[in-house]
Amino acid sequence: MLLFCALTILTTVTGSRTSGGGKPLHWTSCLKIAEDLATGLLYIHHNPGLAHGNLKSSNVLLGSDFESCLTDYGLTSFRNPDSLEEPSATSLFYRAPECRDIRKPSTQQADVFSFGVILLELLTGKTPYQDLVQEHGSDIPRWVRSVREEETESGDEPASSGNEASEEKLQALLHIAMACVSLAPDNRPTMREVLKMIRDARAEAQMSSNSSDHSPGRWSDTVQSLPREEHSSI
Repeated sequence: MLLFCALTILTTVTGSRTSGGGKPLHWTSCLKIAEDLATGLLYIHHNPGLAHGNLKSSNVLLGSDFESCLTDYGLTSFRNPDSLEEPSATSLFYRAPECRDIRKPSTQQADVFSFGVILLELLTGKTPYQDLVQEHGSDIPRWVRSVREEETESGDEPASSGNEASEEKLQALLHIAMACVSLAPDNRPTMREVLKMIRDARAEAQMSSNSSDHSPGRWSDTVQSLPREEHSSI
């Protein structure tokens, strides 16, 4: 029998700002969790009219081997629109900007944005108590690195995080997250594209562990083919 805990509990335990002595998840764990979540979301998105609608870390359950499952899927459609409560500050900032009005229906593009926020949470151990895109804009990669460097300096971050291979994987995850949290919904990748990028990154990780040749990754080709936008205007 599998025992599951909420991802939000895991990130609270590992996140240094809330526990005082923890660490962000290693990139290998981030990739594993991200692939499972992307697979689940893609399954939902196979129906063009369906979206999860309430994707956040407390609705992600993790098993002992970091296998992850989605919960609370589709329940938003059963809520009474006349008795809706305003979402908490934490829940609000998982939502895409265009769907923060609770009267507006969720979309698949909004799910992609929420997925990107969760990926950033995995990389930093930080619960999004503010709008990360508005707060950090195009400096999100720098912010993520600064958080992880703090853990390295304190001795909490895994020793392998500073080597070249780990930096490549971190860069891959950051590119995926940044593509997902694009402010323009049409500029976000589909979950099929997101899953492909994650699987390519995991495949590269496997190859690079067996070879010293760190050639350009296939995930980068996918990212570079996506529409780009400037966050610096925020």
